[in-house]
Amino acid sequence: MKHSVLIPTLLISAICTTAAFALDKTQISRQRSQAPVQQSAVVKGADNFYKSDKVTMQKITFKNQYNMKVAGNLFIPKTLNQNAKNPAIIVGHPMGAVKEQSANLYAQKLADQGFVTLSLDLSF
Repeated sequence: MKHSVLIPTLLISAICTTAAFALDKTQISRQRSQAPVQQSAVVKGADNFYKSDKVTMQKITFKNQYNMKVAGNLFIPKTLNQNAKNPAIIVGHPMGAVKEQSANLYAQKLADQGFVTLSLDLSF
């Protein structure tokens, strides 16, 4: 007796859910076709190839705790007072990326703000 009530209830809910999704997709596609298509502009200085004129970059290498050679880019603000202690930030990258992508972008933007930054290729 339980199954004779449960199975039709599940079938009805599945049909209603499918119909609801189909209805939603139809409404969305109508809205998209009516709206004008606009291309978003890339914000100046927000791409991976941003170069700051306020910062110098030095390529560096060092050995990590596993004796593996790690490559990095050191970004130093040109207005840095070398006789004082300065704030520094290490900038990593998302998994599957390399330092030349997002890490360099964030490191340069932070160096523009006065931080010494190091973007590096993560070992693993």
